[in-house]
Amino acid sequence: MTVRLLLLLSLLLTGCGYRFGSGALVDSYRTISVPYVQGDEDGELTAALVRQLSATGQLTYCRYGGDLTLNVCILRRYDNDVGFRYDRKDCGQLTNSVIPTETRLTLVAQVSVVENNTCCQLIGPIVLKASVDFDHDYYSSRNAVNVFSLGQLTDIEAAVDAVRRPLNEKLAKKIVDYITETW
Repeated sequence: MTVRLLLLLSLLLTGCGYRFGSGALVDSYRTISVPYVQGDEDGELTAALVRQLSATGQLTYCRYGGDLTLNVCILRRYDNDVGFRYDRKDCGQLTNSVIPTETRLTLVAQVSVVENNTCCQLIGPIVLKASVDFDHDYYSSRNAVNVFSLGQLTDIEAAVDAVRRPLNEKLAKKIVDYITETW
């Protein structure tokens, strides 16, 4: 009977998102600074990190002089073709050649957290990655009038531009989750 009661209690507590503790890093520090991410040409990953840190409410973002500094460096950005179809001739007949229609874009970053008072590295360096899949047309649009067609982007460049923000958000969430949940 006691075992059933304990199992029921643990199920109820974990089912509602209750946590028995949080990361030691979050308990000891209150503010964090995020310098510009190395390799982030447009600043979107840096902005996504600030948004994710602000959304958690566990660490307060400071532009300068926080208790901690989050250092992020983009190591690699690459894509892999993951979906294919047979190519067609101008008359609509299938050919023997296969062309890509779905791609996975991956972003790999090195992350570390430094305590500003002692310049001691508390976390990392660790390598984290995130990826997103998207559909596209292999050939560029002939007239470039309509880049959206039934939810599918018509050329690869427009598709990559469209998925950069979700990719940055996904990696930023993964980084912030790692920082806040590290024991």
